[in-house]
Amino acid sequence: WSATPLVNSNAYMEVNNYTTFHVKSGDTVWGIAANYVTAKDDIRDLTQAIAQLNGLNHNARIYPGQVLKVPMK
Repeated sequence: WSATPLVNSNAYMEVNNYTTFHVKSGDTVWGIAANYVTAKDDIRDLTQAIAQLNGLNHNARIYPGQVLKVPMK
C-alpha cells in the first residue's frame, strides 16, 4: 500500500502582491489577518502566510512600530 501525502493548499503563499501593515500596540497577527481575510477564506491560511513571509514562528511576538508584509490575493 502507499500513502498519499496531504496537500496543504494555501493560496496566500503563492501570491506576489503584498501590502504593508504598521503594527500598533495591542495588535496580533490574527487581528491583522482579520482586516484582510474575506468570508470565503480561512483566516488560519492568512496568519500562516503573514508569519512565514515575515520570518515569525508560532511564538513570535510583534511590536509597535514593526512593519509587516501582508499577502494580498
